[in-house]
Amino acid sequence: MRSAAGLGEVLEMFPTVQAAFGYGSGVFEQPGLYSRAKGGKPMLDLIFAVETPLEWHEQNIAANRHHYSCLAAFGPKAVAGVADHIGAGVYFNTMVPWKGQLVKYGVVQTSILASDLARWDALYCAGRLHKPVAHVVEYGPLQRPIHNNLAAAVGLALLQLPATFDSRQLLTRICEISYLADIRMAFAEDSRKVQKIVAGSWDGL
Repeated sequence: MRSAAGLGEVLEMFPTVQAAFGYGSGVFEQPGLYSRAKGGKPMLDLIFAVETPLEWHEQNIAANRHHYSCLAAFGPKAVAGVADHIGAGVYFNTMVPWKGQLVKYGVVQTSILASDLARWDALYCAGRLHKPVAHVVEYGPLQRPIHNNLAAAVGLALLQLPATFDSRQLLTRICEISYLADIRMAFAEDSRKVQKIVAGSWDGL
């Protein structure tokens, strides 16, 4: 597992964020996903929560224009608008080089994140937070929604399990909640993705 302190170094190239967490195989090793003998490194995935995405993107475009696609040529309003009207409230920049590794980061408004945690509006960030994450920057107003989101996931998992089950079954069911309606699991994603998450993140779970 990559430490939160190590992940914090990534934030040095960005404007201030209210909250940040790392997730996925770049933070928690997933068995069989990449070869350490070959020095392979999976992409480092991060989510940033910010109060005002429009202002944040304006500052980030000025500092890191190369992170963005041609969409940035239309200004920060266009970038923020994509997240609001097309995505699940999150705008991603990907394939960003950093110290010999590639980084993907998503930017979401704190209020949208809080709503997803409370109501599972898109179950995107909320689903990420059902699984182990490395909290790099913690934000007080989100702590209770994060806790309640996990409690809801545990409750749903318990309803779906038989009368007798073990801890691995419970954790697997929690981790797979956000993938249940994800079409990528049928075509693009590794069919054993959830099992690999559980195996690689056992201590965090």
